[in-house]
Amino acid sequence: MSSAENRSEVIDEAANMSENERKRRFSHTPQKPPAKKALLKGNSDSADFHFDLIENQETDVDDDSELRTAVMNALEDGDVLSDLTNRIMLSVKSALKKEVNDAVAKKTADLRETVRVQANEIIDLKKRIEKIEIRAEEQEQYTRRNCLRFSNIPFKLPDGSTPQSPWDLDTDKIVLDICNNKLGVPIQEDDISRSHVVGTPDKGKCQIIARFVTYRKRQKVFAAKSNLRNDPEKRYIVEDLTKYRFGIVKRLGQLRKDRKIAQYWTFDGRIFMRTEEHGPKILLKSMEDIEKRLRS
Repeated sequence: MSSAENRSEVIDEAANMSENERKRRFSHTPQKPPAKKALLKGNSDSADFHFDLIENQETDVDDDSELRTAVMNALEDGDVLSDLTNRIMLSVKSALKKEVNDAVAKKTADLRETVRVQANEIIDLKKRIEKIEIRAEEQEQYTRRNCLRFSNIPFKLPDGSTPQSPWDLDTDKIVLDICNNKLGVPIQEDDISRSHVVGTPDKGKCQIIARFVTYRKRQKVFAAKSNLRNDPEKRYIVEDLTKYRFGIVKRLGQLRKDRKIAQYWTFDGRIFMRTEEHGPKILLKSMEDIEKRLRS
């Protein structure tokens, strides 16, 4: 059959159709996919299930498309975009805040532990330093055990004139005179290792330190110091103490003056006191010992 004949048949057929049939057959409205038609054949439950699934998928596609369109339209609205930005920032800030707080808490805990360890180390070091200082001070006092200080010595020459310099004073001769003539302890110049003026003369008086050759000779002189009790020049003899121990003795002197203690004295570098006239003697090693005894 020729193409002209085919066209003629189609035209005749169209003429015999009703208007609705022509619209249905020649309309450009998209037909449903063949796959769906295939699934609609038969009465099985499986066919009904697949039909519903396909319809739902098409509905989801339409919903997603509408959602995307709505979102894009909303993002073009300045207020909506600003609100969305704020919400995102709050969410990010919240997450970052927790992360930062956790990091800071961990770092703080680590630092506290480090401080605790270092604090204990410092305490330990202080105790060790204190022990070392005590031993060093005791050793220094031991090196002074052969020395005595003669105090309240007139700073003048035999002719009564004032020396131009402390070195002009014959300190060995002064010490020999006091020991032999005032204390009644016979010593010779060879018993003195060295002597000289210490400090600056004040009001015509000075102090002389003498190192004896032996501790035994030094101890004999110190034991006789009470023989100077009625000396017209008010001279007296004390042990040569370290600066720290001299500070303790100075504190005791003030307490004795204030009548808070009965008496105090030193012996071989050690310091003692009595809070009452006939009370027990108390050995003192530090300023803290004084305060403890006064409170007890």
